[in-house]
Amino acid sequence: MRKNFKIVAGLATFVSAILLMVLVFNAIKSVQRQTEENCFAYLDETADQLAADLYKTTDMDHTILSAMATIIANGGEQSASDLCDILNSYDSATSYVDYVEILYPNNTMLDADGTVRDVSKSFDFNKEAKKGVYVSDISYSTKDSGARVIRNAVPVIRNGQTIYMLYGVVGLTNFEKTYTTNIYEGNAYVYLVDGNTGDFLLDTWHNSVGNISDFFNRKNISKDNFRDAAAKMKKGKGGKLAFVSQSTGDTLYMHYEPVGINNWSVIVTVQDRYALKNSNEINNTLYRMAAKSGTIVFLYMLFVTLSIFIAYRQTRKLGMSDKVTGLQNRNAYDAFLTLNKDKTFELISCVFIDVNGLHELNNLKGHEAGDRMLRIVAETIKAEYPAHLVFRAGGDEFVALIENMSQDQCRTKAEIVYETLMKKGYSIAYGVATQQNVTGVSEVVNLADERMIENKKLYYSKHDRRMR
Repeated sequence: MRKNFKIVAGLATFVSAILLMVLVFNAIKSVQRQTEENCFAYLDETADQLAADLYKTTDMDHTILSAMATIIANGGEQSASDLCDILNSYDSATSYVDYVEILYPNNTMLDADGTVRDVSKSFDFNKEAKKGVYVSDISYSTKDSGARVIRNAVPVIRNGQTIYMLYGVVGLTNFEKTYTTNIYEGNAYVYLVDGNTGDFLLDTWHNSVGNISDFFNRKNISKDNFRDAAAKMKKGKGGKLAFVSQSTGDTLYMHYEPVGINNWSVIVTVQDRYALKNSNEINNTLYRMAAKSGTIVFLYMLFVTLSIFIAYRQTRKLGMSDKVTGLQNRNAYDAFLTLNKDKTFELISCVFIDVNGLHELNNLKGHEAGDRMLRIVAETIKAEYPAHLVFRAGGDEFVALIENMSQDQCRTKAEIVYETLMKKGYSIAYGVATQQNVTGVSEVVNLADERMIENKKLYYSKHDRRMR
């Protein structure tokens, strides 16, 4: 009897140990999959934000150059010295522009130091004047024929005629040296690609001239490969893939998004050692616990099961929570839209909020100041709307979706949020929309977004656009 009991106990212990190892193995795979999904979601978010930052900074450069062109156009006859004073007034502290130059109708170029150079082999003033306002793709400097640059061009128009062409010149070598990002604590790499040619305008890993075709022979882990990515970029589309580095052998996760300038796309990549850091730490803990399963299996199984459950909950929470504000993140927002796409609401209201000045605050005072502003905005919103119905839908965008609250009530609360933040020195634009007997929330979100944009345009009609 005792022998049979020992056999049963031994078999039970063996089976329990096997089941435990299976549970641990499945938990490791689940944690890794969830972490990979979180990684791609985070890369998606950061790629969107980088694309928006690049677009906004280039647009700001254009605004400043346009203002300079207006000063020149309204200044009457001006000497080269007068024009140089205007060129030297350009403040590049928050800009990608390295220097400003003026093209004369006789195809000579005026530098800010007063130097005048013959550039007739590179420029035709009449052709440039016909182009009007534009941002060039990769070209070469007229100062150094080997230096790659891009130009933000603005015509100087007087009495309906283009008298000069004004250029803000971005040196790509200096751009690569000075461009920084704190994505994954500075361990991610950023590329800027011309989708038409595949040429890199920016490569923070290799810091060299290259083309996306250089990556065609990389081993791919995901369904898509670099040829697919290049084809999508050429069409102005975004996407993701995972591949193996030829130089280090590391697995890299990558996301790319169109910038909105010419046909450029921004790419963000990160090595798995950083992307899966939390997953690896959890996995190592589980392996160590599994090695002790031969002693007190039952208690061990109870402990490990609890640990797995906690780890899974933490990972899932990380996947649905914004780490800066504590609100639900874009993943949770998308899940909410999908879950409720077929639900009919008797009354549904949406408040769409966009924070003004986040990019500039990050540039001037650092991302800690920007994060502090986002947390204050989030806390102010939560004071008026249920926290579980508020999402951080983008870098500087917040969305609240509330059932059975009238538009007037929502607008009153939104105005309270606005006034409270104004007293704290922050500014937002918001839009409020309400619909009755509607299926899904996409329409009410789009309507609130449109009203937010109108509100934002009204804000910028009263404020300097350079303060964005």
